[in-house]
Amino acid sequence: LPPAVSFGEDQTKDSHCDCPICLEEFKHGDFIQPFGVCAHQFHSSCLKSWLLSQKTSCPLCRVELLIPITV
Repeated sequence: LPPAVSFGEDQTKDSHCDCPICLEEFKHGDFIQPFGVCAHQFHSSCLKSWLLSQKTSCPLCRVELLIPITV
């Protein structure tokens, strides 16, 4: 997976400012994790929980992560 990034104030104007897993709004300073294959973004902690539950597809579009998961 690509590295997580800190959500900045300049990103709050984007149309997708909610985590598709927990449905909470991204806030300044939250760590955001791109999925990699499709680049959808999630709270890092939400995506980690998703992957630890043995799910290997994007929670939003269901594209499969084709690399081994190391969390």
